[in-house]
Amino acid sequence: MNVRGKLFGAMAVLVLFVTVGYYGATQGYLKNRFEDYFKEKTSKRFEMYYQKHNNSWEGIEEMTLSDELEQQNPKREIALLSPDGNILFFRGTGDPQALIQKGKQNSVTVNGKTVGTIYVDRWESAEDHLLKMYILDSMRTSSFRVPVLCGIVALLLGLLLIKKLTQPLNRLILAIQKIAVGELHIHIPVTTRDEFGKVTEALNHMSQQLLRAEEVRKNLTADVAHELRTPLSIIQCHMEIIQDRGRDIPPETLLPLQDEVIRLSKLVDDLHLLTLAEAGKLKLDRSPTELAPLLDRIIDMLKPEAEERHIDIIRSYPAQELNAFVDPNKITQVFYNLLINAIRYTSSGGRISIGITESSQNESRFASVSIADTGVGIAAEQLPFLFDRLYRVEESRSRHTGGMGLGLAIAKEFVEAHQGFISVQSEVGSGTQFTVYLPRA
Repeated sequence: MNVRGKLFGAMAVLVLFVTVGYYGATQGYLKNRFEDYFKEKTSKRFEMYYQKHNNSWEGIEEMTLSDELEQQNPKREIALLSPDGNILFFRGTGDPQALIQKGKQNSVTVNGKTVGTIYVDRWESAEDHLLKMYILDSMRTSSFRVPVLCGIVALLLGLLLIKKLTQPLNRLILAIQKIAVGELHIHIPVTTRDEFGKVTEALNHMSQQLLRAEEVRKNLTADVAHELRTPLSIIQCHMEIIQDRGRDIPPETLLPLQDEVIRLSKLVDDLHLLTLAEAGKLKLDRSPTELAPLLDRIIDMLKPEAEERHIDIIRSYPAQELNAFVDPNKITQVFYNLLINAIRYTSSGGRISIGITESSQNESRFASVSIADTGVGIAAEQLPFLFDRLYRVEESRSRHTGGMGLGLAIAKEFVEAHQGFISVQSEVGSGTQFTVYLPRA
């Protein structure tokens, strides 16, 4: 059964429940009101007798009921008991004790004091009984017809309402079915601001994310294939030349092959590390680590390349040591990737500035490391994709001047694995600054 059928079934059960409840409550209420009225009417006659005879039951056994009670319903049995249980008055053909045991009762109260108890087989007279039955019968018919008619109207209105409520759901189902078969270029109009509207917005956002993920997957596959094709083609070409010559291979001939194998190995290793980091399965050996000596070791490794390109590296460290709770090996790779990028894309005679400061973000304390260069910079529209795997900025960061496009992606994932984050600011022609925020030790 679909949702529309379930909603209609639930509404039908509710209407039936209300109809039966209304019918039962109406009949029960009227019966109780008649019962209370005639009970009060009978009790009132005895209360008046008691007050009229100076608050006593003297002569009660000779009391004559009104014509209305006695003549119209002579078979009705009535008994009056004193507070101590003595029978003061009885009218009827049966046994008083049987009436007392099985009959209906009500206290006779005068000035807040109980002066007797009445027992009857039925409170109303014959005429009152006929009037009660007539009213109950007429109300029984009305109390059945009215809720049935209202129930039918309610079901018809409910059917229209259910159809209107489930129309957005049908649109969502159709869109989900399209997404399931790979049609991601869809946009569902948001016609309401209720829960259906929020679900529609979420589904539109999800389809956009899936579309982007699919595009990234295709680009990733193409980029990886391209990265693998180049070294494999070089290796294949050299192997064919070696085979054609048919003589011993001098060591210098194998060096280019070794370079390409190393490049392939690094690509595979980087992709493996990046996948582990993205899946949250990267193993970290964290400990309090002083950042200044760590950065100095990386700078010493890259200093020959920087001097060859006439690039100055300026350090700005705090007077007191600043520790971060990190895995030194993983963070070394992060700063190495950022510094090697800064050196590669800074023109000769440029400058790279490295600074360490302490900062707070959302009530958390971080050690922040900034690496700023005076290179060509990056266009604003390319900054959102800078940390995507295998992404390279056009022209200035091409295949010939750059790496494989994994360095920044690895840096971002490694930093986030430490519960930190990385930001970038850049302006074309002025340079780029990366800032890494790491949790304090």
